[in-house]
Amino acid sequence: MKRILLALAIATTLAVSIGLISYYYGPGYVVFSFADLSIETSFIFMLGFLAIAFFVFHYLVRTVSVLLRIPGYLGFHYSSRQAEKARNALVKGLIEMSEGRFIQSEKILLKQVQHSDTALLNYLMAARAAQQLGAYDRRDEYLRLAHESTPSADIAIGITQAELQLAHKQYEQALATLNYLNQISPKHGYVKKLQARVYQQLGDWDNLHQLLHEVKKHHYLSDDKLETIELETYSGLLTHAIKMNLTDKVSTVWQQVPKKLNHSPQLLTIYVQYLLDHHRDDDAEVLIRNYLDDHWNDVMVAQYSRLNTSNPLNQIETAETWLLGHNRSVVLLTALGKLCIKQSLWGKARSYLETSLDVKPSAEAYLLLAKLLDDKMDEKDKAQSLYQKGLEVAVNQQPFDDLPVSVMTETTKGQTPSLKIIQ
Repeated sequence: MKRILLALAIATTLAVSIGLISYYYGPGYVVFSFADLSIETSFIFMLGFLAIAFFVFHYLVRTVSVLLRIPGYLGFHYSSRQAEKARNALVKGLIEMSEGRFIQSEKILLKQVQHSDTALLNYLMAARAAQQLGAYDRRDEYLRLAHESTPSADIAIGITQAELQLAHKQYEQALATLNYLNQISPKHGYVKKLQARVYQQLGDWDNLHQLLHEVKKHHYLSDDKLETIELETYSGLLTHAIKMNLTDKVSTVWQQVPKKLNHSPQLLTIYVQYLLDHHRDDDAEVLIRNYLDDHWNDVMVAQYSRLNTSNPLNQIETAETWLLGHNRSVVLLTALGKLCIKQSLWGKARSYLETSLDVKPSAEAYLLLAKLLDDKMDEKDKAQSLYQKGLEVAVNQQPFDDLPVSVMTETTKGQTPSLKIIQ
């Protein structure tokens, strides 16, 4: 509208100007000659004609330009509508997935993917939906299409693939994927975390041990999570080295254990058992004694009572010092009773075992005391009474599921079900 008014204003101004010129100077004339053709007209008419011709030509050009742009405009409008549909499909597909409707989600995510400017996201989410449906071939195909749609997104696609392979327990495939990602991005923290998970699942403790140095250095895991993985790693390394009878490696691994894990009952139990199996009871005694001085643990106390050291009397004295802070510990009192029995200290052994039973009856203490009275102190009647009490405690304390028998029912035609005990 403004342009039309401007054009009218210009035209009016020109008309007035031409009229004034014609009034004061006369109409004048102009002659156009070409070959045998001559055209003569007034100068005023020529100016008017040129002005009109300019405006006609200008708006003719604009009209043609608009007409030429119509197909592009229609195409752009169509593309915009398709892109809007694709965005709506992505949002709806994600909502369906979040609500657990994976079949619908997969279909919706793929419906408008060819018109989507987020095809990578559509294919990745469709792959996750297919994973939930157990359609692993479709999952892999969507990941391939995701790579074709956005070749530069190798990290995003690879991480998604590794996560899905881990969820499907395809550990070897996941490891291959993560190793490739590690080559592309050697310092990617999340890739390291996933590698650690794969090595855990595969029981590849050597590689996990090497990886933990880098994980710890760059703080890819929280301290609590790192400590948990370290504990599992060193347990695995120790167990594997012991199983393969790699004596040097067992010692090396134990020396590599971080200080904060040196007092882990899990690691200590494994290593102490290894020392006992190799008749290194004195070394085991030092480890257990140092541990129990600062960290009380009933399992370690029981293990201490099974040691056969070169100085058993010193071992008893050490255990007796622990009574100052744990005089009501049934495990410690029973352990002292066992240690005294080994050294033929019948009176002390009896006293410790009886005190243990006064604190809390246990089948082990009853059995030890009964055998002591029966074999060494000639009190067979009392020993029989203790055997009976110990048996009662053992039966009452043992859960049914832990009984060393399998119970199954057998039914034959015309008979009632019967129990069969398999020893």
